[in-house]
Amino acid sequence: MNIVNTHSTSNEQTVNLAQAKLTETPIAICINGISQAVMMASPTDLDDFAVGFVIGEGLIEQASEVKSISITHLQQGIEVDLTVLARTEHHIKSKRRQLSGSTGCGLCGVDSIDTAMTLPALTPSTQSPPSRETIELARQALTSIQKEHGCIQGHHSAVYFDISGQFIAIREDVGRHSALDKLVGHIHRHEFKPSNIDSPYGGFLLMTSRCSHDLVIKAARGKFNVLITLAQPTNLAVASAQSIGLTLFSFVHGKLQQFS
Repeated sequence: MNIVNTHSTSNEQTVNLAQAKLTETPIAICINGISQAVMMASPTDLDDFAVGFVIGEGLIEQASEVKSISITHLQQGIEVDLTVLARTEHHIKSKRRQLSGSTGCGLCGVDSIDTAMTLPALTPSTQSPPSRETIELARQALTSIQKEHGCIQGHHSAVYFDISGQFIAIREDVGRHSALDKLVGHIHRHEFKPSNIDSPYGGFLLMTSRCSHDLVIKAARGKFNVLITLAQPTNLAVASAQSIGLTLFSFVHGKLQQFS
């Protein structure tokens, strides 16, 4: 019997680790010292990530409910603890759940199908959606925006533009859901509101990924009415966007299509 040794030498392991340019770390998100989630994400912009995550999960509605943020680096991961208002903590305890999420997983640990499918209310915007020309120009500008902000190849980017296509903010992560969480948290923490936006967070979000149901939910809970993705949506994403009135554009085989 021939036995093939599949174990790498220590030198080979060192080389392989050095070649891995993308980083992910277990991030424990806590509220008032109680763990709410453990997610795999890139260890950057963790204050934005934590705030955006709890907004996207429906645990809080706005960043002003967070009094302070504490980040602790542990041996095997990072803990981000949000101190929230007492009334917010009471609300969270009534719906608290534990979840452990893999990279790119947006609904890990949800207790039931009904919970996963609960759609948030979305306040209608009085502004018109961006024109197709504006969306195309935003897509064309993406590469230069990513380079300007030191984005890493292989990461997903979530980008915020005002309705005219003016770049406002960008966040990135190895996971698309975490990239959106970081962007939502960043925008809410700094209360970006360009002068030509009439709703709390108008303009549009551009994601370098396909669109799934959970991205639609995160965008809606972040109070955004327009989501654009560079790859096609799932059938459930389209149905969810149509149900809540979120405008969804996606590029399918390089061609822009409006789905809701």
